[in-house]
Amino acid sequence: MLDFLKETMRPSTITCALALVTPGAVMLFVPPLARWGRRWLVSVVIFYWILSCPATVRLLARSLTDGYRPIASAEEAQGAEAVVVLGSGSYNLRASGRQLSVVTMDAGLRVLEGARLFDLLNGPLVIASGGVTEHDSAAAPETAALEHALVELGVRPDRIVPESVSKNTHDEAVIIKQMLAERGITRFLLVTSPLHMRRSMLLFEAQGLHPLAAVSPLVPDRSTKRSAFLPSGLWLSVGDTVIYEWVARGYYWSRGWLAAPR
Repeated sequence: MLDFLKETMRPSTITCALALVTPGAVMLFVPPLARWGRRWLVSVVIFYWILSCPATVRLLARSLTDGYRPIASAEEAQGAEAVVVLGSGSYNLRASGRQLSVVTMDAGLRVLEGARLFDLLNGPLVIASGGVTEHDSAAAPETAALEHALVELGVRPDRIVPESVSKNTHDEAVIIKQMLAERGITRFLLVTSPLHMRRSMLLFEAQGLHPLAAVSPLVPDRSTKRSAFLPSGLWLSVGDTVIYEWVARGYYWSRGWLAAPR
C-alpha cells in the first residue's frame, strides 16, 4: 500500500491530478452542486500553482532546508575521510535483452556534488548508496547508475564503494554504519538534497553517527533563471518532494527511526 501511494498519489503524478480534478468535474454536471464544483476546481488550480512556482516552492522548502549549505572548503570538511552519496532513484531502460541505468535529476545533482567534494578533498573514499527500488527483480540497483555517473565525472573507480542492498534511507543509515566501522572511518560527509538532508541526518544520528551535512543543489543552474512566478514541471517536482518529505518524516518518526532533533 505504501509503495502504491508513493508511486501514484504524489501531486506530480497524473493519477493524483485526476483524483483531485474528478470530484469537481462531476459536481459541474449536478446543478445543485455546480457552484461547489467550480470552487473545487479553482482550489485545485491554486494548489498546483502554489506547488509549481519557484517563489512559492522556495518558501515551502525553507521548512526543510534552513541551516544547511554546501561544503565550501577542505577546512569545512574537518578531516572527513569519506563522502557518502545517497541515492534518489534511477531509470532502468530495458530493450532487446540489454539494460541501461541512468540517474534521476535529483540523484544527478547529488552525484555532481559528490564528485566536487572528491576533487576538493583530494580523493577520499566515496560510498555510492542505493539498492533496487523497482518492483522488477531484474532491475539494476541505483548504485549502478550512481557509479557510472561518478566515474564519468572523474571519480576514480578504485575509490568508489557501492552499497546496493538498501530499500530506503533508514536501510542506508544502518548498512553504511557497518561499512564505515569495517573501514575505521568516523568522520564523513553526507551528500543528499537539501529537502532530504534533515531526515537523513536524524536517521544517521539515530545510528550513533555524526556526519557533516553536504547538501547538493536544489535544482540545476539553468532553473534559477526562470520567472519566479512562472509554473513549471521542474518546480512541481520540487514542491511534490516538499510534501513527500513532511509525510515521510511523520512515517519515520512513527516507526521510531529518527533521533531527537538537536
